Amino acid sequence: MHFQFLIEDQSGAALIEVLMQRISLINGDITYNCKSFKGLGGFTKKNTVKETKSGKLLNDLATYLRGFNKSLQYISAVIIVVLDNDTRNTEEFLAELNRVAQQNLITVDHVFCIAVEEVEAWLLGDAAAILAAYPLAKVQQLHAYVQDSICGTWEILADVVYPGGVSKLKKECPTYIEIGKCKSEWAQRIGSHMDVEKNNSPSFNHFMTEITKRLSNVS
Repeated sequence: MHFQFLIEDQSGAALIEVLMQRISLINGDITYNCKSFKGLGGFTKKNTVKETKSGKLLNDLATYLRGFNKSLQYISAVIIVVLDNDTRNTEEFLAELNRVAQQNLITVDHVFCIAVEEVEAWLLGDAAAILAAYPLAKVQQLHAYVQDSICGTWEILADVVYPGGVSKLKKECPTYIEIGKCKSEWAQRIGSHMDVEKNNSPSFNHFMTEITKRLSNVS
């Protein structure tokens, strides 16, 4: 079975790459590919070239769904779209995403997995993995985090694992690209220690449930 991921950014892709590498070692009959984007973007309005070739996930979503729907039509496959909720209403956002799939007549198995608030919530859901990856992590801030809350999640993770916290990080890494590299490093290091069966994040557990459902169909 083939797992095709469409992922909002590189840090999310870094985490899923680590997890899928481990899963594929156990389930040898699967393949996977991670297509990451340069952020979330927004739903298109006029479907102009400028809107739909932006490198942003939501802008390009319909185009990629149609493309993979065509290329994966005759094999056992699933398209899994992973993106952040940010401050959106999760149910309304999910309905919008499903509407895009319906309007574009996507028949290949597909599912939208929303990280609440951000994919860093999935990392914060496993305190043991954070401490294994970063033994000097700030435990007090880690335990003060309310799981899957709308609170500036990546900044909280930065306060937990980055020496000097998020304020120092923003001084030393002033650009979005530099911060993105830090996020990817956190995802790789923490992800390599994560126990996928013991995570406090409901949105991560939903993601893993969708993976497990498809794995059960692999002979």
